[in-house]
Amino acid sequence: MGDVVRLADLLFQGVGVEVEEVVLGDAEVRLAVRSTVESAACPGCGWRSSRVHCYYQRCLADRPVAGRQVRLDLRARRLVCGNDSCERRTFAEQIPDLTRRHARRTNALTAQLTDIALFLGGRAGASLCGRLAVTIGKDTLLRLLRALPVPQPESVPCLGVDEFAVRRGRTYATILVDLHTHHPVDVLADRTAHTFAVWLRGHPEVRVVCRDRAGSFRDGAHAGAPQARQVADAWHLLHNLAEAVERVVGRHRADLREPLTASAGQDDVRPTTLGEVDVHGRPRPLVARTRERHQQIHERIERGDSLRAIARELRLSRGTVA
Repeated sequence: MGDVVRLADLLFQGVGVEVEEVVLGDAEVRLAVRSTVESAACPGCGWRSSRVHCYYQRCLADRPVAGRQVRLDLRARRLVCGNDSCERRTFAEQIPDLTRRHARRTNALTAQLTDIALFLGGRAGASLCGRLAVTIGKDTLLRLLRALPVPQPESVPCLGVDEFAVRRGRTYATILVDLHTHHPVDVLADRTAHTFAVWLRGHPEVRVVCRDRAGSFRDGAHAGAPQARQVADAWHLLHNLAEAVERVVGRHRADLREPLTASAGQDDVRPTTLGEVDVHGRPRPLVARTRERHQQIHERIERGDSLRAIARELRLSRGTVA
């Protein structure tokens, strides 16, 4: 048991608590701990006090060990504030790096769960926590995310802007992304040009605005950041290129259907129509089989056979033969 206690003391080294008892269970490890700090600061006035008013028990969940849940039975102190001008008569002691007010988990476990929620979200994070011997729900993980402070946006010279649907077909908002870090910078309540322009006026460092072809973003960028250069994002560049190629191919579709004739001295004619050969220049099996069936059907039509008879003979549907 002495080795177990020394191991438990190692887990909380430098925290300011002492492990008094360790109880090992099949699925849980319970540690009875108490504070070793002589005094604590009053949260109201900052006056340090070591005068004990009373003791009470706190139960805290900690990070799992060897696939077992860890519970801390903390013997907490309520201290008397010695400052007569302070509104608080007593206050609960908080152990640095271990506890905070009204918390049911240690700070280390809360930080670990917050990281899981950031990477996986609510439902997937709760599933992973279950495998890690931590009992927590998806809603609790989402509350940990909402409790995080909103980071202040830094300088954003290259800004990406796009809309997204809060409620498809009814409510739309605007998301702003830093193109250097690929992190969201801000979310605007709507997608109007005025709202976007007001945000840009507060960020004169913007030099490039990457947007789609929406007129509201164009007008907002002109009004709020006339010094910025407006460019199209990669998706719309490829989309515009695909539309242009499709229009060109559509205009020259008749030319693409005409096969090239073989040069003099060649006995065979290789198919060169678009889609009839693979990347190595070999005829595609489906194209060759389709041409063969087309020839067989027309031979039987010239012979006077009906479509139903041709379909029955070649084991095809009448629609395919037609």
